[in-house]
Amino acid sequence: MRYFFILLLTVTKVLAQSKPAFDSTRCQKYNSKIIVGLFQAYNNLNNDFSQDIVSDTGSKSRNNYYAESKRVTGIEINYDKFGFAIGLSSKPQNKSTGKGPSKAVGINFNFGGNIWQIENSFRSFKGFYDKNTPAYDTNFIHTKDYNYQTNYINTLFRSKFMYFTNHRRYSFKSNYACNYRQLKTSATWIFSANTHYNYIYNDSSFFAPASRHYYGDYAYMNSMSVFAVSMNAGAAVTVVLWRAFFAHVMFIVGPEQQWRHYGYSNSGGSYLSYLSLSGDLRGSIGLNFKRFYWIFFSRNDFALYDSSFVSLLGRSIGGGMVIGWRFNTKTPELYKKFQSTKLYSYF
Repeated sequence: MRYFFILLLTVTKVLAQSKPAFDSTRCQKYNSKIIVGLFQAYNNLNNDFSQDIVSDTGSKSRNNYYAESKRVTGIEINYDKFGFAIGLSSKPQNKSTGKGPSKAVGINFNFGGNIWQIENSFRSFKGFYDKNTPAYDTNFIHTKDYNYQTNYINTLFRSKFMYFTNHRRYSFKSNYACNYRQLKTSATWIFSANTHYNYIYNDSSFFAPASRHYYGDYAYMNSMSVFAVSMNAGAAVTVVLWRAFFAHVMFIVGPEQQWRHYGYSNSGGSYLSYLSLSGDLRGSIGLNFKRFYWIFFSRNDFALYDSSFVSLLGRSIGGGMVIGWRFNTKTPELYKKFQSTKLYSYF
């Protein structure tokens, strides 16, 4: 892990040494303002299991688990190159939906500037319902109750490095954290390197009793841990009108090396290594003035955990609204010393 980030910083250093001057006619910086935002959002997690052992035309073997946090309330604080956000679930799932409640915790810590940034996130969900229940449960038509797993847990840590080729004219952060303000329409290519750890656990099996026989020897698989490293590439564009209204979209995708451990409730476990695929799709729309900003956003990242017997598509789905304000403040003397270093210029 340490050598992974050393490599990223070395590449960034080389790229930054030849960077052109920042175009202030297209982007505005806020290096000495504390930016505080209040947000309400939804953070959902989806684990979509399917098997590749026997033919299943009716999709009765599929277990498509969702954890839905109906509302997450939180606060984000951004200053210059750094950002921190924390949110807690504030509205439980309505029991009348038959889905059962999900508990969720999310923490984000980001740092970097207009050239590159590193995003770190921790997400933990407990309590999943199977969206595919109607396919294998004949009583669903009467009860409207989904197969709900109280002790189903998914914990995900992700660290994402992104380098922006058009950092002279384009500001990625202006679309979310608002440490910058995009003044004119612009676009950029993005190169990304990522690492994540994903842990999934259920107390008995991932698969419902009615669909378990489709999975043969893997019917009692109840845990999976994955450490992965990926390299992604893609693009982002922000359309700006009247120097305040903006609409943004980003998509990156690429290969991912995964090291997995599968656990079983009725036996031991197994270690496997796979080359797979991961990606990230985001969008935002809003108003970004000199002090006030109001943003609606959507984020959807995915990873494929395919194997010769069981396939799993893991998706983190989020979106919501944030309202923020930029406060004037004096730059602390200690931080001024950091701003005068060569390391700061590589941001």
